[in-house]
Amino acid sequence: MVDENFIGMEAYLTKSPGIGGKLKKEVEDFIVEEIPLEFSRKSDGKNLILKIRLKNWETNRFVISLSKELKINRNAITFAGTKDKRAITTQYFCISNYKNDVKLDLKDVEILDQFLSDKCLDLGDLYGNKFNIRIKEIIENSEESIKRILDEMEYKQFPNFFGVQRFGSSRPITHIVGKFILEKKFDEAVRSYIGLTFSFDRDVDARKYFYETLDPEGTIKLMKGKMDYEYIMLKHLCEKPNDYKGAIERLPRTLKMMFIHGYQSYLFNKILSERLKKYSIFEPMIGDIALPVDRFGLPMNDRYIKITSENIDTIRKRILEKKAYISGILFGSESQMSEGNMGEIERSVIEKENINENMFKIKEIREIASKGSRRAISTPFIDLDFYVKNRVANFSFSLFRGSYATSFLREFMKQSEIYYY
Repeated sequence: MVDENFIGMEAYLTKSPGIGGKLKKEVEDFIVEEIPLEFSRKSDGKNLILKIRLKNWETNRFVISLSKELKINRNAITFAGTKDKRAITTQYFCISNYKNDVKLDLKDVEILDQFLSDKCLDLGDLYGNKFNIRIKEIIENSEESIKRILDEMEYKQFPNFFGVQRFGSSRPITHIVGKFILEKKFDEAVRSYIGLTFSFDRDVDARKYFYETLDPEGTIKLMKGKMDYEYIMLKHLCEKPNDYKGAIERLPRTLKMMFIHGYQSYLFNKILSERLKKYSIFEPMIGDIALPVDRFGLPMNDRYIKITSENIDTIRKRILEKKAYISGILFGSESQMSEGNMGEIERSVIEKENINENMFKIKEIREIASKGSRRAISTPFIDLDFYVKNRVANFSFSLFRGSYATSFLREFMKQSEIYYY
């Protein structure tokens, strides 16, 4: 089993005992629908927007299958949000410079809507997500426990941790791979991506063999399950032995970025954990950096307000009104540190990791370089409803984009092992 500490989650907001339970016992237990920002439909638009319901599809793998079905380059397809595989998801995709109607013959894929627009989608182009989730095998008579935990969330917000899905829910290793890339240890990055094993892994023999030998041909012979991206890397290494950087470069850019983002997310989780242990995540301190909100009420990660003795009372009021959020650093080549107590936390975590800003320029694979940013350390839950029946807790709620349902529900479950999420 793998503890949450492995991905930097080391603290809770609430103190009441949890209800236990497990998420995603069945695919139907986790239903998520994207809440889009405004779309401008145009009958003569140059891009095709698809609204699609997927069952048990990881987003990047679906894009590969979609590109093959339509016989187009996968880079022509963009989407607003990455979703976990073990769920039923309703998502928006954009095919740039494409005007034909789409009909798909893919299992567990349903096109709900399609229309033309001059706009295309980038990651983050959505308001948020609506969830309907069942937590099964909870403790008997858990309804009162849920109410007590909700009472502790007096701000109607929770810690904005990156959930396990950010790191790879089936194999939570993106942060491990990301750090090796930053350290220019490309052989160790490939070794970890293919060869690190977990108790819930398939193809354990093949993975262990590669980790011990770095032998691509022997690993391919041992493979049995679905290891699409691993196979791409292994085939490259068969053709070009020891070209580990090249093997990484063969992967889709979105996946390569997930390695760097995964490591940034791990650092953020560590920083947020320390903030939770020592200070409030809602009470501003001098030296904090606050994020104002846009017209939708979403935090603007590129607009910073340094909190000083002169403006702290104003910012405190804005935080109560959900017009500003205290932030933590997403460390990169040009990111801005907090000062004061939060700055000490940020610097301490980063120094212990033995990294620096220049490492994020990634001159060897420039397309995945990251300037860094900031992220709200708390986030609201919206339109919450729940009921408990037969040791199953049923939750429905909405979250801002980039916030994780698992990070919200962990406050209720309090299961330390990521296997339960």
